[in-house]
Amino acid sequence: MLTPFLFPVIAFGILFFALAVILARTVIYSVLSLVCVLGLTAVLFVLLKAYLVAAILILVYAGAILVLFLFVVMMTEFGKKPAPFSAVLKDPRGLVHPAVAVILSAGLFWEVRSVIVRTCSVLPAAQPAAEGSAADLARILFGAYLLPFELTALLLFSALISVVVLAGQGAKK
Repeated sequence: MLTPFLFPVIAFGILFFALAVILARTVIYSVLSLVCVLGLTAVLFVLLKAYLVAAILILVYAGAILVLFLFVVMMTEFGKKPAPFSAVLKDPRGLVHPAVAVILSAGLFWEVRSVIVRTCSVLPAAQPAAEGSAADLARILFGAYLLPFELTALLLFSALISVVVLAGQGAKK
């Protein structure tokens, strides 16, 4: 089908927008690029026929959490001008963090690759996946993982309240 031709295009799009998340001049553009990354990742899940995972990815992450990120960014960063890129390059200390990040990322990539190579030779042949439904996922999510699910909701809610308080204090000054 079209999957062998679509995968490289979608993967390139994910990489492009992932770089845009890192290199964007404003935080708003970074969040919008992250929305594109998650959308294209959902398309990959659709190509793998994992429709429920794609729907959850769009509804929960792109639809709820990133809208919360945009709300937070708009409340805290609105009106600030980004620093020009030439000013960052003039200070040699500004290049230390990206260099360290590249070195750590390369090391992490190499370690993950070596773990995958070691485990792939040991793993037995793959078994066909069991048919899963939304009811099975809900039973697991609201059964064994109820506490982490609720703690995540509490953490997001407390972050939202913190931003509202901090934005209110910034407006008073």
